[in-house]
Amino acid sequence: MFELIKRFLSPEWTWPCPERLQPDMPMPPVPKPHHPLVAKFWAYVHYYLKEFSYRYYSPWYGVEWNNGIIDLPFGLIIKWSDGTRAEEYLATQVVRAAGFPAPLVLCYGFHPHMPHAPVSILMSRLPGKELGEVYNTLEDTERGQIMQDLKKYLSIMRKWKSPWGSDRVCSVTGTSLRSVRIPHESGGPFESLNEFNDYLLAPKWINEMTEEVYAERLAKAEKFHSINHRIVFTHGDLKHHNIMVHKGHVSGFIDWESAGWYPEYWEYTTSMRILRKTFWWYDFIVELGAKDYMKEADYDRGRHNITCFSYWG
Repeated sequence: MFELIKRFLSPEWTWPCPERLQPDMPMPPVPKPHHPLVAKFWAYVHYYLKEFSYRYYSPWYGVEWNNGIIDLPFGLIIKWSDGTRAEEYLATQVVRAAGFPAPLVLCYGFHPHMPHAPVSILMSRLPGKELGEVYNTLEDTERGQIMQDLKKYLSIMRKWKSPWGSDRVCSVTGTSLRSVRIPHESGGPFESLNEFNDYLLAPKWINEMTEEVYAERLAKAEKFHSINHRIVFTHGDLKHHNIMVHKGHVSGFIDWESAGWYPEYWEYTTSMRILRKTFWWYDFIVELGAKDYMKEADYDRGRHNITCFSYWG
């Protein structure tokens, strides 16, 4: 009995999330955010849970302290980082309700006195390891299965209809987007694709480029204005560290902080933007779907190269 309790309290304890997807399932309704007073109440609870983990729980179990992902007993964690938003909580609820292997999010807290990390989310811990940690140890059949799992998830959510109209580029709740891949890491909502493209190109800067190189990259970036792309539901941060793998399957699709309605190429091109072609993830992303957007990937790199210095410095 003691061993069972010890396991239940251990940071290794996880809550599996069996896949319940159906190919033609429509997008579940977007839940309402917490009332401000409720969010502030949970903020106090999360603060004291964080203190408990820092002072007692993590030392007891020898867990390395992580201020952004806070380990707790009973298969729970608190995510509390600069990118965490209420929109992430709501997006995670949507995809889990659709049957995706996403965490069970219990509540979020709002911390107005912490402008750089104002939101914390209490959620379940999922089984498995990050895909990037184990990819080189996987059999070809396991790699193929993981690829098929992800293709299925992306295919389903890209068919969803936006409750905000077919043209709006926005978060799951119709509000601003949060992404490290756009200027100032935040923007919108945008009422049209052209408005979104204008925003992305606004901080263009020649920096130390020659005029010839700058003109070439600008010409690539401006091609986005002449292509009509569908707006689809997008994870927004499709990276190998956001995919959990267990027993040869995807056991977790996590970190939905950047999720929302983006142009159809965005899911793939942002993952490839500064990626070396010799890294395994490049070929993985190409096979996953980027092969249909290789021109857009080239244009996106051109746009990135003339704008990133303006908002990373």
